[in-house]
Amino acid sequence: MAEKMLQWLKPDWDIASAGLSAQAGASMSMNSKAVLQEHGLPTYHVAKQVTAELVETADKIFVMTEQHRQALLSQFPNQKTELLSPNGFDVGDPYGGDLADYEYTFAELEEMIGRRFL
Repeated sequence: MAEKMLQWLKPDWDIASAGLSAQAGASMSMNSKAVLQEHGLPTYHVAKQVTAELVETADKIFVMTEQHRQALLSQFPNQKTELLSPNGFDVGDPYGGDLADYEYTFAELEEMIGRRFL
């Protein structure tokens, strides 16, 4: 959801998402799609794994939690990875939750992205 929000807000930026545990080729969850559609945002997404090349070519890498940050840094040491939250808070992971969990996470992301990038 964060990728789609940032792509919409910053269309001149090259924004991509990837995960350490992503199931490469998987589509977006139904609840993510529903929330994004509700807000008029695109829903096309194909999951991909983080690679050394992605880390190398990225200007900045934003992660949702401190645990994600530590895992990424242990696998791909770099100086450009930081939490998405400008206050250092973790973003809750709605995966496996109900639609309300995804709506809550969307609101969290909207606030954090607004503070950091707008």
